[in-house]
Amino acid sequence: MTDQANRLRALAQNQAAEPGLFASRVMAIASGKGGVGKTNVVAGLAMALARQGQRVVVLDADFGLANLDILLGLSPGFTLEHVLRGEKLIEEILVDGPFGIQIIPASSGIQELTRLDAAGELRLVQGLQRISAGYDWLLIDTAAGIHDSVVKLLMAAQEVLLVTTPEPTALVDAYAMVKVVHLRDPRKPLWLLVNNAQGPEEAEETLDQLQAATRRFLGRELNVLGMLPADPSMLQAVRQQRGVLELYPEAPVSRALAAAARYLQEKIPLQKDGFAAFWNGLTAGEP
Repeated sequence: MTDQANRLRALAQNQAAEPGLFASRVMAIASGKGGVGKTNVVAGLAMALARQGQRVVVLDADFGLANLDILLGLSPGFTLEHVLRGEKLIEEILVDGPFGIQIIPASSGIQELTRLDAAGELRLVQGLQRISAGYDWLLIDTAAGIHDSVVKLLMAAQEVLLVTTPEPTALVDAYAMVKVVHLRDPRKPLWLLVNNAQGPEEAEETLDQLQAATRRFLGRELNVLGMLPADPSMLQAVRQQRGVLELYPEAPVSRALAAAARYLQEKIPLQKDGFAAFWNGLTAGEP
């Protein structure tokens, strides 16, 4: 038996954390369509939380187009694929990001979480269990759209942050995402963030349209996290493969991200044991 196999076996037998320790908040960040800046929001929110003293780990779960590491100019030596194959432990693939955030990098084209074999699922679950006690937040950057694998992650998370833009197509797809989540779990906390708004009026109009649709057809209210303004600082940061809060901490979009992070910390979800609930949900079967 190889050294790696011995380590995996020992950890599985002796070092799995107790379910009661998983108190971290698990938030999945989603979008109804691509191109709305979801990954920028994930990175920015993670950095904003970290700057405010929160311990944050980010799981890049966009297995089709994994690009969180590219966005931040990071070069992981190993990815989640190596964990699922039993070649590495999850602790060995963590990448240090800005402000102390940790990133679990994905690799484009690997198996989706919902299609893992038993061995791969065990490695991933136990790995996240082992590291969970060290973090306040697990942020999950999901793929865009309402594919089964994405919905699985959304239903397993404690809460969902839906990112949209004011464009009509983005609004239609955002409502479709709200409907899918609501029909599976009407009590699931749903946050809404309008990205790339030209001003407060445009953001307010976008929020009002989605709220009106969800009230009328679903009988519920969305939790409004706010808006991120269209800001050239974001584009400049992307081009330099750096976080906008690193390069332009006083830019309008950076201030908006900081405000969103503070607000989230004030609104603590009722559900406890975030990691435990997340993995129980993830391994419970298809939504």
